[in-house]
Amino acid sequence: MSGVLELLPHDMGLRVELDTNETYYLKSGWAERCDGIYGLACGYVDYVEGITWFKDPARIAIMNSHVKLAVPWEEPETETTKQSEDAK
Repeated sequence: MSGVLELLPHDMGLRVELDTNETYYLKSGWAERCDGIYGLACGYVDYVEGITWFKDPARIAIMNSHVKLAVPWEEPETETTKQSEDAK
């Protein structure tokens, strides 16, 4: 998995699917280390409940041994982002 992550842009969000049929959405700025992926989780999917977006992102460590797929995703705009763009 680490070879794949080296090719992904760290300035984009990261969607990580696990072997437990769960998916986490990490904010941009995530980091890959020898044992896993570290970052701020801003969303979570379990295939019973659907997607849950966290009000406050939480620190997370995802061990490489549980990762099925890791791909970039574009983070949705927040109200703060929209307001600062409107002010320009």
